Amino acid sequence: MKKPACHSVSRVAAVAVLLIVSTSRCGGTYEETISGVAIPVPKAMSRGSDKPVEMNFFGVGAGQASFHGDMDAEKITEFYKKEMPARGWQPNMSLRSGNALLAYSKDGKTMLVAVAKQNNATQLTVTVGGAGR
Repeated sequence: MKKPACHSVSRVAAVAVLLIVSTSRCGGTYEETISGVAIPVPKAMSRGSDKPVEMNFFGVGAGQASFHGDMDAEKITEFYKKEMPARGWQPNMSLRSGNALLAYSKDGKTMLVAVAKQNNATQLTVTVGGAGR
């Protein structure tokens, strides 16, 4: 005996809703280029008014950009702990004490992610550096 078609439709709808909910938890992402490297940023975080800093010193290049928003600092930390390994970055360090400092490496580059609560907002600073820049 065949199952009614409405069960298949309801399963597909349930899976679609699950996908939408699971991908919207962080409100999505966008990419910023820092020191020539595409870095994911949660959409709830906006780039600060200062221009990203870029420098090159004895063949070692680095860049830094700051972001702010009212996204929970813990959610930002969890975002990077999932997103960076999925993009091939190897975790090197995780330090948490109210604030968070995460370090990743890939292809001779190092990325530091600093997350701190500041007044009523959350501050995110991303620094990328490496030889050959």
